[in-house]
Amino acid sequence: MNSGFKNINKPVIYAGKFIGLLIMTGVFLLSACRSVRAADSVTVVIDPGHGGKSEGDDETNSGAKYHGLEEKNITLITALAMYDELSQYGNVNVYLTRDTDAEVSLSRRVEFAQEVGADLIVSIHYNASVDHNYFGSEILTSAYGRYYGVGHALAEKVMEEWVADGNIEKGIKTRIGKKGDYYGLIRNGVTADIPTIILEHGYLDNDRDYQRIKTDVAWRRFGVLDATAVAKFYGLEKNVVKESVEPTVPIEEPQDPVMPDETEPEGVKLEINSYNSNKGDIDFTLYAYDDESKLMYYGLMTGDVSKDTIFTELEPWNGRNGKMTGTFHIQPGYEGKITAKVFNIYHLDGMSNSVDIVANEEAPDDEEDNAVIDEVSEVTDEDIYFKEPLETGDDSWEIGGSIPTVDTSAIANAIDKNTESKVKQSYTYLIIAGLVGTVTIVVAIVLGVSGAMQKRRKKRKKSSRDVFDWADDYDRN
Repeated sequence: MNSGFKNINKPVIYAGKFIGLLIMTGVFLLSACRSVRAADSVTVVIDPGHGGKSEGDDETNSGAKYHGLEEKNITLITALAMYDELSQYGNVNVYLTRDTDAEVSLSRRVEFAQEVGADLIVSIHYNASVDHNYFGSEILTSAYGRYYGVGHALAEKVMEEWVADGNIEKGIKTRIGKKGDYYGLIRNGVTADIPTIILEHGYLDNDRDYQRIKTDVAWRRFGVLDATAVAKFYGLEKNVVKESVEPTVPIEEPQDPVMPDETEPEGVKLEINSYNSNKGDIDFTLYAYDDESKLMYYGLMTGDVSKDTIFTELEPWNGRNGKMTGTFHIQPGYEGKITAKVFNIYHLDGMSNSVDIVANEEAPDDEEDNAVIDEVSEVTDEDIYFKEPLETGDDSWEIGGSIPTVDTSAIANAIDKNTESKVKQSYTYLIIAGLVGTVTIVVAIVLGVSGAMQKRRKKRKKSSRDVFDWADDYDRN
């Protein structure tokens, strides 16, 4: 269970007066240091959550179970990937609380961390919720002093890696129970003087997360991201052993416990901007704010709702300055109430006012339905189409289709005017064609007469010349 670790080369001190002797001594010391464990390094214990067999309906050992997956198996895959990645860095010793599907109590996990001199415990988990409506990646840390300071600072590094990789941020949280920190692993870590954090990578029971984290590739990818965050936190480098390592960011130790938020979002207000009842699309504006924690989700629901109503379909809150806009789809033609709820990262929610909406029978189905012909002058040749003449020999023309909003007499007038205009255009084209033809004939006659006269002149000149210049004759013609 122990990993291999990198060793630190201690610097060799040279003295000017005894250069030759000290160089030989330095070479000896340098080679000897390569087999000695470095004193200035960090020790990280990776804890794959859950493990072992579950009896009856007890899922404590299995963890979350959805889509044929068991959390205990996924956490082990992520933890092993984190172990392999972090072991490539210098100045770090890496351990696992389990490397098989074995049951290990929370107290034993922390005892093991104490035995190996751990500076940090990172516990790997995946999430689930009672109503299966939550999603996002969150991190839990102690609420107390140095354990909060180290845990929160490291959690920020982990969250940066997660978000950059496309995961949904749910925040860094504390939770308090009757004995202090709610989670036994974190609480035991404080007792053992070891900062401990729990990484909840995503929800296995919510499709928004599940589609991103349902593969072996994703589980291993999380392990690499977690290891990268730890390395950045301590300033570690791959295959490089430094003289010393320490956190790369300031560690703030609060005097009082950092309590979880216990207040609901406030000022929740719903406004309906428009309602296309044919499509069932509602454009809305939603207002809410929370002074203590991040707003996380919102949901809308039709019908009569109460504070205890479960909003099963939630969306990520993406508002700014307590306001967001969006489009919500409901059953087309719905008439009645619609209400919103807004949740913070602690799952506390605030409910909005209810708005009555009424179906609009004239609501357009799409953008083309918004086009209205206001005047007859807007009708063009392309807007009117005709049928072929009737086989009875009737050469009259009929308007095909129907345009109920347009007066038919107006259309007939428009057709007459259009026909008259086309006849005038036809006469104009004939006159122009005649003029062009006449000019062409006159030019042809003039050119013909001129050519004949020129040939007669050439014959007279040819008979009076003894020498004929072929090139000169060709140029003139």
